[in-house]
Amino acid sequence: MKIAILNDTHFGARNDSAVFLNYFFEFFENIFFPYIEENKIDTVLHLGDLMDRRKYVNFNTLTQVKSRFFDRLESMDVNLHMLLGNHDTFYRNTNEVNSPKQLFSHYKCFNLYEDCKVLNFDDLCVGMVPWICPQNKNSVLDFIQNCACPILCGHFELNNYEVLRGVKFSGGMEDAFLSRFETVLSGHFHNKSSNNNVQYLGTQYEITFSDMNDTKGFHVLDTETREIEFIENPDRMFYSVNPNDSILDYSKFANKYVKLIVTSDCVRKVVDEKITNIEHQNPYEFTIIEDISMDNRDADPVDLSKDTLTIINEEIDNLELDINSSVLKKLANEIYLEALDQ
Repeated sequence: MKIAILNDTHFGARNDSAVFLNYFFEFFENIFFPYIEENKIDTVLHLGDLMDRRKYVNFNTLTQVKSRFFDRLESMDVNLHMLLGNHDTFYRNTNEVNSPKQLFSHYKCFNLYEDCKVLNFDDLCVGMVPWICPQNKNSVLDFIQNCACPILCGHFELNNYEVLRGVKFSGGMEDAFLSRFETVLSGHFHNKSSNNNVQYLGTQYEITFSDMNDTKGFHVLDTETREIEFIENPDRMFYSVNPNDSILDYSKFANKYVKLIVTSDCVRKVVDEKITNIEHQNPYEFTIIEDISMDNRDADPVDLSKDTLTIINEEIDNLELDINSSVLKKLANEIYLEALDQ
């Protein structure tokens, strides 16, 4: 038996952007649903953060999530098993009030786990652990200590794992309490990474410029071999272009976010040609950035082809401060993500 695994779908991200919502659903309609249909997969695990907003819902977003996601699953006779993530809960100290239960519990295909649960698929035992909060922490840790499942799924917040590329999380739990399991699969952090027996699966698609050039997609668990296969999503939302780059297909920029980095060695005619060709594709957002670092020779040049958060993190690393740089990076990351939602 094969089981598809999703996590951190964040429907309604980027302030309920219609552009991003359609980009998300293009992944499901062009890649995910055709794959599970072709491979006769009728079981899907979701490792938390179904919706992006914790406090309320946009009705257009809700309508599309129902019609383009849940209705499709139900029509295909696919069962969705979901554990709670932090974005699914209204309060920070309890999981009792959560959006998935309020919005989607009427679907027959939907199985929500607000508490720890052991699932069995073809004799493979899988533990489902919801978001750990003050109210459930003791019961969750007791479950983890006594659970006999070889595979554990959760939405964990662990130290020293990359929350985004180049940004390691500080302030969470150490992963030692998970060491007894063969494999631990987790949502929460959007960067795909692994250490010891823990795998953060990452998002299925790009959500911010920090995701640019990351490998995105979803995973499939084989219950017989316990192998986990990665199915890549080749569709990108963010592009950084140098005028000196050779571009064979400009159509990929349609309805995307594009940055053109103009440096001192660029030929003006080539720059103008690139601008015209990109604009003809009607990108959703097109930004032209002129690298003026050569005008200030006392300053270190900044690689503007990098995303904002990577540049901030590199600057933090270069600061000579008597504080833990990871703490400052975590704060910068939180402010950056909050700003994107405004």
